[in-house]
Amino acid sequence: MQAWSFAARTPEEVGRLVRALGKHRYVREVDHRVHWTIDKALADSAPFRRHAEAFEALRSRDPEIDPASRDPRLWRSCSADEVTAVLDAFWMPAPELPDRVETLLRLTAELGLLPMHEPFASPPDDPPHPELVLLDWMLLPVDELDTERHAGALAALEDSGDEIDPSAPIYQEGPALALPELVGGAHNGVLAEDFLIWADGPYAYVDYVLRGVAKAAKLVDPPVGPRDL
Repeated sequence: MQAWSFAARTPEEVGRLVRALGKHRYVREVDHRVHWTIDKALADSAPFRRHAEAFEALRSRDPEIDPASRDPRLWRSCSADEVTAVLDAFWMPAPELPDRVETLLRLTAELGLLPMHEPFASPPDDPPHPELVLLDWMLLPVDELDTERHAGALAALEDSGDEIDPSAPIYQEGPALALPELVGGAHNGVLAEDFLIWADGPYAYVDYVLRGVAKAAKLVDPPVGPRDL
């Protein structure tokens, strides 16, 4: 995968970006998930408290579930709006922030899972465990693009000379958002660096789509991809 950086430095900007990534006409699937520790840490908010209570009910029904494992039941699906709420809860100054951070740190320590990397500096091919917010998208493969509806990307591909596997889905994912990113990734509501989106597939296709996403998200600049550097 290759990374595109976006001029999104605040929870509000990242939220607009996440929403735009899931709404354009090239996207086939959207998969956003949050870890159970997030719901527990944000249980001062009613929507998250309900999910925290549901997870505790699951653990009561299945006492053998390992809360430190990679069991997919430890994550729940969530909307782009919920993702924005999570980022806002941990990145924006608020009276509740110290207690939320303390709870998340305590839960993670009790699980024996304290990632040691600096924020946004984990190896891209070795993501930390647990990732607390998962952001994934799948785009249509080239052979499912419509000549009228998807004319822009098809024209970009035609002019690119890129090698194409026409039937391969195109995968995109957000940066690893683990404990270091949530508790230390922003200062006074501003990220230290641009937000990254990773993607595979034909470069011209992906670049065309991501530039449109940045525009739809009303970011101040287009994304910077590997060929722009």
